[in-house]
Formats: sequence, C-alpha cells, structure tokens
Amino acid sequence: MAKLIDWLKFFPYIKWQEEFPKTTEIRGPYFRKPRPNRWFFGDTSFHFDAPWSNPVFGFGGRGRTVDSLKPGRSNILTADLERVFGAFSDAPSGQWEYKLFYKNTWYFLSPWFSRVEAYLDAGGLLVSAGDYSPFRDANFFHPRVFESVVAGYLDTSFGYRRSGKKPNYRGPLNWRVLPLSSSIQAIVCDIHEIHNGGRDNPGIRRFIFFPVTKQHFARILFNFGGVEMYRDEVRSKPLLSLANSIINSMRLEVGSSTQAEWDKVKETCPDMSITETFGELPWPLFKEKKRKKPKETDITPNDIPKVLSNK
Repeated sequence: MAKLIDWLKFFPYIKWQEEFPKTTEIRGPYFRKPRPNRWFFGDTSFHFDAPWSNPVFGFGGRGRTVDSLKPGRSNILTADLERVFGAFSDAPSGQWEYKLFYKNTWYFLSPWFSRVEAYLDAGGLLVSAGDYSPFRDANFFHPRVFESVVAGYLDTSFGYRRSGKKPNYRGPLNWRVLPLSSSIQAIVCDIHEIHNGGRDNPGIRRFIFFPVTKQHFARILFNFGGVEMYRDEVRSKPLLSLANSIINSMRLEVGSSTQAEWDKVKETCPDMSITETFGELPWPLFKEKKRKKPKETDITPNDIPKVLSNK
C-alpha cells in the first residue's frame, strides 16, 4: 500500500493550481529504472544506461511532452541526419559541421500533482571540421589534436557570446577524463552561463566529447533546465545525480577498423592519454580589427639567429 501511495504521489498528470506550496521534494523521471541504450558509429558501438523519458500531461492544455530523437540501430556516421546551424555573426564561419542524432528530456515533478519543477535535457551531435577549419586535415584520435579540437569547438560555440565587453560564458570548467574503452577516452567538462550577474550562481551545461573517426567526434550535452544549481539543492541534486549516473555508465566497444586507426596514431605518439587538467579559456574573444597599414613582415633570413634585447 505504501508503494502504491508513493507511486501516486508523483504520478505525472499535473493538476495546475493558482498557488503552490513550497517544494521540499521532487522526483523524476517517472520511470526511474535505467535502461540500456546503444548507438552505432561505424563498427564501434556506444553504450549507456538511462531511464525512459515520459511526457507530463496537464489539465487545461498546460502539459509538456518529450520531443525526442533517437538513432536506433542506424549507423550515425552514414545516416541521413538533420544538419544544425547556429553560428554567431562574430564567430568564424565554416569552422564546424553539426548533425543532430539524439535529443531527450526527463521531467522532475513535485508531489501530489502540483507542477513540473525541473527537467534534464540531453542532446547528441556528430561534429566534423568545416571547410575553413584549421582542423580540416587533422586526426582527431591524436590526444593533443583532440584537446585542441574541443577547445576550438567551445571557442566557436561560446567564446564570442558577450554582453558589451563582458563574456556570457566561462569554460571549460571541471575538466576530467572519462575512460570509455581501453583505447578511446572522452572529455567531460562544464560551461557556466554567467551573464546578468550569474557568475556566483551560473547556469550549467555539461559536455561529453569523444572521437569516433579520425575526422568526426561526438558531442553530448546535458542542460539542467535553468535550475539555480548552487542555490537550489532540492532541484539541482536529483538533476546532477541523473546526469552523472548516465555519464558514468558510458562505454565504447571499439571495432577493429576504428581500433586500427587509433593504433596508427599510437605508433607516432606513444602517450595516447588525454591531459587530466585544462585551463579556462580567455573569453570573450574578439575579431581582430582591420588595420589601415599592413603588418610589417620579418624578412630576416632563416639562417640568421634572432636575438632578444634585454633593454
């Protein structure tokens, strides 16, 4: 009987009220048991455990539904995926190509049919270097290259967003390495949204990056639904717990051809580990102003050593 009452207490059919009591407990998602998920990148499969998501139906047309997209058993590398656009005017164009292959939402409810309190969004992109990217011919399996690729992606996505001369975002923060297999590793890091005085209480986005071919990487994003992560433990704690449980369940089964590409890099780079720490990037980034006079060109012959003055 107690289990039935607890089940009904968080039943996801919302009765909207004019006044709400202070929330001291939230729960989600409604189907909480983790379920196995599998994605395919060529001959490599990516595994993680996550609960089913569910729509939240409300009376009076105020309910919410899950706008989900899942790749199923298709090969993400060759599937007909939706291209994503969204470069900012100040950011360099043609740096990256994005294709969306996954999106999902898990809702968290307050007890006794009152309201949706929070939600966890997830999205997956397949990313490759664009026509004007400095990484166009780079090999993403090389660890130093991949670190630079991730930094370049974050720069283009967040470094040019600013309010006047102040940055809207900070990052990467809380950088860590996630071993997905005996060979390929992932990078996990956060971006903080800090504009409008949010430096001490930022909005947080958690990213996972890992290479899937020598010129493609997967980007997985968890967005914590605008919750005040450092001030609202009631809502933030279960959101973080769900996101971290999904992240910590991630693993790769690397196929033979993908492993062979990784092994080729290892022949010239014996240390294939990702760096354990990475500093915050100096945002905001500004485009260099055009000069009326061209920059002076150093015409010193290469065989004449340059001497630094101590004056």
